[in-house]
Amino acid sequence: MIEADLQLSQSDFKLDTNFSVPGRGVTAVFGPSGCGKTTLLRAIAGLEPAVTGSLSINAEQWLGINGCRTIEERRVGVVFQNPSLFPHLTVQENLLYGRKRLRKVTKPIEKNELIASLEIERLLLRYPRGLSGGEKQRVALGRALLAEPRLLLMDEPLSALDHNSREKSMLLLEKFLQEIDIPVFYVTHSSEEVARLADNLVLLANGAVTDHGSIQDVLGAVDGELSRSDTAFSVIEGRIATKQLPGLISVDCGAGLVLQLPDFTSVSGIRYQPGSGVRLRIRARDVSLCLEQPQRSSILNILPAVITRLAAEPYNGSRVVKLDIAGKQLLSKISEFSVQQLALQEGQSVFAQIKSAALV
Repeated sequence: MIEADLQLSQSDFKLDTNFSVPGRGVTAVFGPSGCGKTTLLRAIAGLEPAVTGSLSINAEQWLGINGCRTIEERRVGVVFQNPSLFPHLTVQENLLYGRKRLRKVTKPIEKNELIASLEIERLLLRYPRGLSGGEKQRVALGRALLAEPRLLLMDEPLSALDHNSREKSMLLLEKFLQEIDIPVFYVTHSSEEVARLADNLVLLANGAVTDHGSIQDVLGAVDGELSRSDTAFSVIEGRIATKQLPGLISVDCGAGLVLQLPDFTSVSGIRYQPGSGVRLRIRARDVSLCLEQPQRSSILNILPAVITRLAAEPYNGSRVVKLDIAGKQLLSKISEFSVQQLALQEGQSVFAQIKSAALV
């Protein structure tokens, strides 16, 4: 487990966080700009000397009554929004920079396998000035991992990339972060990145943790701060189906549930292979409800569902409804007027409608 109870007072900001998450997988730190996400990462890394409280990483005490481990003792890998590669070193020299400074290589990462998985073999003799933004980030990630960190911290690594570079880097991260055997903290304000990368979630607002836990538990809290916000969303996992409809990508989510979304191959140049796993983000505001199955509709995703929870109270004129669809969790945000007009209640059968364009 990773257990943190961290406090930090600055002239214009106060961080006061208390949370615990599993000591493996990807934990997304999610919240609006200025809420303290980067400050939290810096505190975990040991880059904020004034921080107080306690921090335990998989039974190792990094901060507590017995003192504070130094940055070097913590052995944290950090990938910032700006890759900060050494301009006078080649890609290969940048990759090996941290590794050469290790006193002892305990669990050696196979360098060539890592380079291949990051798709940077052809870049090894080049210098950073000749790399794209996505290539620089992949090199920075490789450099951090070859230094054999106990924990990997990533601070909005995709935010500065253009759309195509971001999509390609996201695809690589989806596969790569699930394969490495160290816990990852991933800071972002993008709900799409959370949906596609995270196993666990820590929500921040004004320097404080408002919720934490597995991604499904946090997203499914109908009375939580995230659910009440305009960014409320659900995550559904599936696999690219063998049979496809023209101009669409069909995703088989199991138990007979198949979702349709637009085929962006012509725009991104990326083709999804049948059988490959995907995670779909579905915004609560894009899910409408009806009592009877619509006929002859342009909306392709019309799904039978059962209401499992209703938010206790409306918020800004809307109510969050939690649905069960073939064993999958889905949130819908509709007006309080519609809740009353349809007389919605827990246990009721309804139909959920999701436009194909709303799925990513």
